[in-house]
Order: sequence, then structure tokens, then C-alpha cells
Amino acid sequence: MPTLRRLLLWLPLLLPMLATGASFDCSKAATATEQAICRQPELSALDEQVAAAYRQHNQQGLLQDNQRQWLAGPRAECKADASCLQSVYKERLAQLQHAQLVRQQIDNAMPAYRFDITLLDWGERDWAAEGPAIINIIDQRSQQRIQQLRLDNVYMARGDNGKPLVNTARLYDLQGVINAADFDFDGHADFAVQNGNDGPYGGPTYRVYLYDTARQQFVLNDELSTLTEENLGLFQVDAKRKRLRTFAKSGCCYHETTDYQFDARHHLQVVERLIEDAQDPEGKQVRVTRETLVNGRWKTSTRRYALDAYYHQ
Repeated sequence: MPTLRRLLLWLPLLLPMLATGASFDCSKAATATEQAICRQPELSALDEQVAAAYRQHNQQGLLQDNQRQWLAGPRAECKADASCLQSVYKERLAQLQHAQLVRQQIDNAMPAYRFDITLLDWGERDWAAEGPAIINIIDQRSQQRIQQLRLDNVYMARGDNGKPLVNTARLYDLQGVINAADFDFDGHADFAVQNGNDGPYGGPTYRVYLYDTARQQFVLNDELSTLTEENLGLFQVDAKRKRLRTFAKSGCCYHETTDYQFDARHHLQVVERLIEDAQDPEGKQVRVTRETLVNGRWKTSTRRYALDAYYHQ
């Protein structure tokens, strides 16, 4: 009887832990967060609603990585704080309920390939779709898929005609979701996918893929991708001189233009830099410095120009 009385006393405390409203088995709740969800019916219901919305949108595993990031980030950061959990669950539910699946075929970026994009748009902008995406690369001749890319985020800006922008990288403007060229000058076309606008001054950033002849696939290149994260948008391609060019600035009055070439190991090497420094306290002069790599040594020349004359050349 004492054992039965103890069980009856503990039963009201155990019942919430046995709730089945959550999307997971509450009898196996291992963390303080999971236990807090199981103890409160409202949180359990929210958990199930979020799980249902996730299942609805997780086509081809589109949302798996994004959901893991949310579970390990905002949700886990709440720990056992019920009000915090309620807030992040409601935000996540609203985000998932507002999201829309976008399917887009892009066949005008590269002659040999088509890009079939499946993207979950968070619906934050009218002129662009943005969210986790799967990109299938299709051989135009055989119509067979040769590769699949999974990206945490893709930014697909639209032009005035409502179609995604492609092969455009104008500074201070919306840029193409796919930009293709022979970036490493090996005779094979490569491409870059815009994955956000987290560069300097809110500029576009890209994941850059180079064609690997041995693998016969496109391989992510961290070096070129980093260039877009540290400079203003996608680099320019100078096919004649086999150079890539980036632009950077600090405020209105300091600009850097940098040229790169690939060395023997196929790594980027700076070969020329133009610095335009108009930070003259009196606003009358611009100091122009050109640094050039010649036979392994840097040569530097600096000249000063009248500000108005220089920028009206």
C-alpha cells in the first residue's frame, strides 16, 4: 500500500511527461527543452504544429538542415524557459506557414546545362525569392541530371519581367541568381549561385563552383566564394588577360580595385591593385596609388590629382 500511495501522489506530476501532443516521444525527452515542452500542453501543441508545417515543406529534404539549425539555435537557446520557447515556436510557425515553394527552370545561364531550382521562399520580398534550395543541374543534350546542390540559402532576384535575373553582376544593383563564365580560364564554363546579401554594405555574396574535368562535376571553390564575401559583389572576369577583378571601398572616398591571376598551383594571386584615396580634409585632391607585381616584386607609384578633374575624366 505505501508503494501504491506514493505512485498516486507522483501520478499528477508524471502525466504531463507522458503527453503525446508533442512531435516526439515525451517518455524519451532527454533535454531540459524537451522536458519543458512535454510539461506544458500549449508548448506540446505548438511543437506538433511546427512539425506538421515542416513535414509539409520538407520536399526532397529541402528543410532538413534549416530545421536542424533552428532546433540547435533559437529553440535550444531557450533551454527550459517556457515563455521563450513559446515565442520562438510561434515565430517559427508563422515563418513556415508563410513560406511558399518556388520551382524555377533556368536554361539561359549556360548553353550546356539547365538549372532546376526548388526553393522555399520565406516571402520577405516582392522582387526576390529567398530561402533554402535544391539545384539540379541538367545536361541540355541528354536531359539527364548530372549533379545536385543543396544550399542553406539562395537569393533569386527578379527583373521587371518577373523572371529571375541571370548573368548580371552590376555594382549597386540586383544581381543574377546564376552567373556563368570561365572563371579559372581552363576552357570550361563555371558558375556562381547568389546565396544572400551578407557582403560589405549589404552586397550580394556567392557560392562559386568550378568545373572539375577529372570528376566531371562542378566543385565548390572556397577561395573564389570568399572573394565575394569580402568585396562588393561578384568579381569581374577579364578573359583576355586571364584575370579576375574585385572592388572594395570604405565610405564614399576610399576605393580599391584588385586584379588576381591563378598561379601554378591554381590558387589566386594578387597581381595589381589600384587605390583611390579621396579622404582629403579639404576635399580638393585624390591620391592614386598603383601597385603592380613585376617578376615577383611589387612596384608602387603614387600621384595626386585635383578631385573634380580626376572623377570627371
